[in-house]
Amino acid sequence: MQAEEQDPDQVWSDTVRRETDPQREFATRPVPGLPRASSERPARPQFWLVIALGLAALVLALIVGVTFVQWRSQAAAQETLRLNQEAQRQAQAQIEQMQREALVRQAQLEVEQQRQEEKRIQDFNEQQRAADEARRAEAETADRREKAWARFYRPPPHCETAATMECTNRYIRARRVFDEKFAKGEF
Repeated sequence: MQAEEQDPDQVWSDTVRRETDPQREFATRPVPGLPRASSERPARPQFWLVIALGLAALVLALIVGVTFVQWRSQAAAQETLRLNQEAQRQAQAQIEQMQREALVRQAQLEVEQQRQEEKRIQDFNEQQRAADEARRAEAETADRREKAWARFYRPPPHCETAATMECTNRYIRARRVFDEKFAKGEF
């Protein structure tokens, strides 16, 4: 109604003064159902909104990157832990194997030492028996020799009381003959 009441020259001058063109006029026309902007300028994204969205995207990318790096780091740490545990198990198994081998070697060494000790004792006992037997044989030989000498040589009655040169020579000659016969095994 007011537009009908206005003067057409005035409407034209308002249009020129505003320097509107038909496309701009079309863009500024209100769309039914949408609220009208406070100014008549077309709605374009504000500079700060673009920066905020860019920063949000950058922060999101950083969060995703940091999360990925943390995940990789945790996976690497778990793998390292698993490898360390496996290495520990292997080291423990090696230690146990070495201990078993050491016990076997120790047992073998003890058996060998015991065998050597028994052999040494046996050798010593055999030497003792041989020495005892040699002493007994020597004593028996000496005893047999003395008995054989006593049967072989009877000094003349005058040599039993006197120690003359003739008695001594007779004794020495008899001893030589006896030793030769005894060595031949005649007694």
